[in-house]
Amino acid sequence: MAAEKEYICLDTEFVNNVAIIELSVFSIADREIYHHLYRPAQQLRWTAPPDKLKITPGMVAGEPTFASCLKEIQPVFDAARVIIGYAVDNDLGMLRKEGVRNLDRLKVVEVRDLYWLVKGRAEGVDLYGVPNLLAITNELGLTFDEGEAHFASSDTQATLYCFHRLMEKLCESHSLAYDRGNPDEAIALFDREFEVAKKEYLREQARGYAMVEKTDKGYKLKVRREIPDRKPEVCVEVADRALADYDMAKQFARREIPGHKGYFRLRAADLDWLRSYTNVYDEENAEMLRKLMKFKGRLSF
Repeated sequence: MAAEKEYICLDTEFVNNVAIIELSVFSIADREIYHHLYRPAQQLRWTAPPDKLKITPGMVAGEPTFASCLKEIQPVFDAARVIIGYAVDNDLGMLRKEGVRNLDRLKVVEVRDLYWLVKGRAEGVDLYGVPNLLAITNELGLTFDEGEAHFASSDTQATLYCFHRLMEKLCESHSLAYDRGNPDEAIALFDREFEVAKKEYLREQARGYAMVEKTDKGYKLKVRREIPDRKPEVCVEVADRALADYDMAKQFARREIPGHKGYFRLRAADLDWLRSYTNVYDEENAEMLRKLMKFKGRLSF
């Protein structure tokens, strides 16, 4: 059996995205190997609502700062190979900010992604819209109520429960035995299956339609997952909506009507260009384009 501290599950509670006020770390054997509350090093006005942050200033007033405990915190991470968490990038970002070193060498398992692969995908859950920890813990069979949530120890224990239950289901679906004490094989399986599933999902989500709609003010350029009920002037199916959005914005940049942002004066040749338009999904550039087009109003061609 691998050393249980090589696999750690963690949760942090932090205030104002500035200071960690609680850290809990469990071993893979469901044993809490570290827990502490901390007082922020600087005076802060706590802005998180009570349903998101249960710890109050009074609860940590007499506690040490995170920085003063780094000598006992760092060895916990130095002994680990794998970190398990729920929305764990937030925790890792805060740990780095607070001075924990060498986190980039650790393998990270995101339980949200594991849930999506094993259960959510088949139920139509968006890869980026996985339910919260409270919801999936109860769905998987462990009673976990709002009164327990948002304390680091209970959140970590719930995360580890979900990790084991989901890994058991994943391994079972591939006729593999799941070793709770040494989940390397299960993690490798998850990595392979998630990479393939994510690529397929993003490719499918990119598909849709590029179109122009005629209005009293001029033409509107649009991309949609589905064809709208009101038939557009021109509509073509595309492999990548974000790329189509970019290409149309570039093609028709000089056709925008002055004083009427988002409305275009298009000619017959422009409509013919769109009728013949097609594109190809490129997984290396698709995510960058998708993010870029969220800010298309700032683009200039």
